[in-house]
Amino acid sequence: MIRLVIIEDEDLIRLGITTAINQQPDMEMVKIARTGNEGVKIVEELSPDVVLVDIGLPDISGVEVIKQIKAKTSNIKIVVLSSHYCQSIVQSALNAGCDSYILKKNNIPLILEAIKTTFYDRKSFFDPDLSRRNFFFQQKIKGKTYQENLTGTEMEIVSLMARGYSNRLIAEQLFITESTVKGHINKVFAKLDVSDRVNALIEATRLGYIEQDYLKVG
Repeated sequence: MIRLVIIEDEDLIRLGITTAINQQPDMEMVKIARTGNEGVKIVEELSPDVVLVDIGLPDISGVEVIKQIKAKTSNIKIVVLSSHYCQSIVQSALNAGCDSYILKKNNIPLILEAIKTTFYDRKSFFDPDLSRRNFFFQQKIKGKTYQENLTGTEMEIVSLMARGYSNRLIAEQLFITESTVKGHINKVFAKLDVSDRVNALIEATRLGYIEQDYLKVG
């Protein structure tokens, strides 16, 4: 029996995966966590066989979760679940010690295959869409490791920036203050090593945070 823990803040995704896993004769979801810190604590207490980790968590990044889990025990297998395929995030997850990496596409059979390959075969499993990109074998991305990935909120703000939203409209959309938006944007600039919106969107597109045909600059 493969004992699993899932660390995922999106209710529908967590419910769908948990339901599918508990229907498998050789798998059991022993606990769920909605935040990274909660997940690390649960993993430490229960020592599951496999942990499913979302990269974009509300408190700490999934990369940090992976580091903390692997620092305590290297025997636990970690399968990343992420909606992001950008090179820096995949590479940072690998550097932190994840064993497999799957994109969120509502593809339950693929997730189950990743779990079984990772646990039974002791092999890494990568989403076919990642495999076709052939970038996850790199040790560094242009001399950087991008340990500070954009948070979920920062990625959402970048997405709204790409749609041409002003700071005021972003604040209204996310139900936060305009000064909070400015603070997040300044952090985005620092992480992407840019000084303005145009270059932030260009860099975010290059790294895969937003799609090329979604970019509106100028």
